[in-house]
Amino acid sequence: MKISQLLLFVMSFVATPNISVAAPLLVFADQHSGHKHDAEIHTQLTLNDGKKWRTDDALRHAMTNIRISVTNTLTAIHSDNLKSMQYDVLTKSIEKEIAFIVAHCKLDPKADENLHIILGRFAIEMDIVKAKRGTQEKELGVINMAETLNTYGKYFDHPGWRAIEFNSH
Repeated sequence: MKISQLLLFVMSFVATPNISVAAPLLVFADQHSGHKHDAEIHTQLTLNDGKKWRTDDALRHAMTNIRISVTNTLTAIHSDNLKSMQYDVLTKSIEKEIAFIVAHCKLDPKADENLHIILGRFAIEMDIVKAKRGTQEKELGVINMAETLNTYGKYFDHPGWRAIEFNSH
């Protein structure tokens, strides 16, 4: 499956298609089409011969910022202090960081394929958080974002990265 097909596939499962979430990922696919993506793109994350994938400064910067935003939102959820507008702040923050990744991140093509999977998961969860759904569904979307960040840390070499510890509400 080529990256453009993967993104269309991912977006087909999103309950409320949201072009603002998909746009950075579609641009990401376009800009990365220069890579040799003739082979199928895998939907399962893989390690680099048993090791984590190398990262660059741009990716580490953006993922750290996403982690901070998700952690702050989880803290507000667990202390029952989350205001509905904070979900919008979270998704806009993540969209900004994904756009930064698109513009600045330069990874090995195989690492790039794995990053596409991570970003696709964020696209799905951001759409859930942005949709007009109940609070529990939005909270689950944020929890899934935290799990995606933890997965990122298992597959990408990001010095100083710590898993997010949380309990479901």
